[in-house]
Amino acid sequence: MLLALALANFTLLAANEPGDVESAAVEIKGDVAAAAEGWSLIEQGALLIDVRSAAEFERGHIEGALNVPHTDIDAITAVIGEDRSRSVVLYCGSGRRAGLSQEMLEELGYEGVFNASGFSALQVTQP
Repeated sequence: MLLALALANFTLLAANEPGDVESAAVEIKGDVAAAAEGWSLIEQGALLIDVRSAAEFERGHIEGALNVPHTDIDAITAVIGEDRSRSVVLYCGSGRRAGLSQEMLEELGYEGVFNASGFSALQVTQP
């Protein structure tokens, strides 16, 4: 199942009325396996941070996520707090900005940071 979702594009079929089938392409950005692992960490109590811009966050986000743009590493560290082993899950649009944030945090000594990839990958793997 996850392998099928890993494709960048897939088609959803939705029946509006009996016999009337409409096709819509949905683009999934990010790594769905990483997103699924991110959900496991979230369910265990990890802090969830959306590192996209405020405008992107306002258009849609994962419930319970805090929005701290990746460009403000000081704000991200303030949200995480003093515990550098705290479990933190980051996501963005595709996983790139979350990855950059993860690298910066790890350079600062944070050990429990995980890149859950892109918003759409998290959406399709949400339990």
